[in-house]
Amino acid sequence: MLGRCMCSDFYKIKRTPVLWLHVAIPLLGTFAFLGYYHIVPDNHQFSRISGFLEVLCIVFPALIGLFCGLMAAQEEQAGGYQFMLTGTKSRATAYLSKLFLLLLLSAFSIALAIGVFAIGYTTISIPFYLRATFAIWGGTVFLYVLHLFVSFRFGRGASIGLGIFGCLISALMLTGLGDSIWQWVPWSWNARFCDNMILAMQTPSAAALATANIQTGAIICTAASILSIAASLLWFRCWNGAKSNE
Repeated sequence: MLGRCMCSDFYKIKRTPVLWLHVAIPLLGTFAFLGYYHIVPDNHQFSRISGFLEVLCIVFPALIGLFCGLMAAQEEQAGGYQFMLTGTKSRATAYLSKLFLLLLLSAFSIALAIGVFAIGYTTISIPFYLRATFAIWGGTVFLYVLHLFVSFRFGRGASIGLGIFGCLISALMLTGLGDSIWQWVPWSWNARFCDNMILAMQTPSAAALATANIQTGAIICTAASILSIAASLLWFRCWNGAKSNE
């Protein structure tokens, strides 16, 4: 049932900007970085890789806000969310279909961006890029749940606004301000995971500390993501399709 619902949702967005933006944005952004790195010589390979991954993580909250907002707006325009609420035997199936489809598209988009970058910048081993892909994707699960709730409850504009706010918080958490609190800030998880991975590889003496930071952040991130999905399912079961501004 869930698989059929996801296929249906995929066909709904097949001709919308949601699908193609997941392809165009990572390609354009990655090629821009590779072009710049090719033109401007620099021997600091770790800083270049870190810069690419950090920008990818900083931009992602705004994209999540946009994609979730567009997905919710499509359902609203198609019938005021009534198909989601009554079109399947289980409301949970309709909700999880949207969430899992967005997470699959997210995984594809992140893998595409990092994969193209890895082909053009081969100074680091492939296993590192694979770990970075999973770290960035895992750090966005909570944000997708949050933005789906905001999109359904408050509308597309609120989701996009929250995404822009998330970009600012993500960038701020990469400074010294985030050193002691980043594990508790969802917008910082993926970028800090990548930074600690690079730190462990670049500075072996700091590997133990970096690994401990990653483990602590991963536990909090996983727990928060699971709890947020459970809470969103409970909310969606009681939601009647109304938005707060109505």
